[in-house]
Amino acid sequence: MKNIHYLFTAVFLCQFTLYSCENKQQAADHSQSADTVNIEVPEEENGFSFLIIGDWGRCGDYFQKEVSHQMNIFSEKTDAEFIVSTGDNFYDNGVRSTEDAQWDKSFEDIYTGSHLQKNWYVILGNHDYHGNPQAEIDYSKKSRRWNMPSRYYTIKQKVNDSVDARLIFIDTNPFIKKYHKEAGDYADIAKQDTTKQLRWLDSLLAHSTEPWKIIVGHHPLYSSSSKHGNAEELITVLKPMMEKYHVQMYIAGHEHDLQHLKPENSTVDYIVSGAGSEVRPTGKNEMTKFSASVGGFAVASINNDSLKLYFVDDKGKMIYNMSRGR
Repeated sequence: MKNIHYLFTAVFLCQFTLYSCENKQQAADHSQSADTVNIEVPEEENGFSFLIIGDWGRCGDYFQKEVSHQMNIFSEKTDAEFIVSTGDNFYDNGVRSTEDAQWDKSFEDIYTGSHLQKNWYVILGNHDYHGNPQAEIDYSKKSRRWNMPSRYYTIKQKVNDSVDARLIFIDTNPFIKKYHKEAGDYADIAKQDTTKQLRWLDSLLAHSTEPWKIIVGHHPLYSSSSKHGNAEELITVLKPMMEKYHVQMYIAGHEHDLQHLKPENSTVDYIVSGAGSEVRPTGKNEMTKFSASVGGFAVASINNDSLKLYFVDDKGKMIYNMSRGR
């Protein structure tokens, strides 16, 4: 792995029937962001890095192009192994098929940097359920870099010759009760078996021997944003399981901002990376370690003994960093 020395508008109309990209002037307030953090990262001989982006697919509108540009730069700087998407991949209404124009206008024609041509591990967000979720799974067979083999799945990544990391990608949408009451927008939600998914997750974690465990889901368990806030349904079923099996980090999107939260006495760090295009005002509460309403993404770096995470804004400034052990 390459040594790591430093980790890190004009708007065009893109419109389809019921599957359109919004064309609004971005009104993000950069004054809400933190001052630039001057971070010097020790060289790492053994480990790997990856990028995390969420809530992005808007035909290049808002901060999507700027974030893509910075992702390409930091993917090269960190020799990133892959890219994680926390969902809401296509606004407002997902995709209709594997031939939908959104694939080009919101993905293929936006993330064109040479260092973004690597595996993307993707999950479904609630807006993806407005369209045809199966089409996003099926696109994995057409694309060299798009990976969504099913609605929930797992990968194992080598850290070094003796240590591996386990990344688990789940589908949080069927757990959100209000979606079951909105059958017109979420017709596919009722077909999903949350009990089966929880059994799969529990068994996977129980048999996992990897010292590093990370779960990726679209909805945050905890959020300091007033838009959505905490997801009590997920806190009830996921928090005890993650603590029981020593999961170190839960990564989400859904909120259009960047957040790091850690509840009192929690063994899990909760990350929100949902600022891939449009952003919204964020907030702070007693669990908040950091929050910012800026376009951006996260960079995670794992070695034998530590997991580091950095937030990078749409201008390439590293605005926050955190580190934890196993």
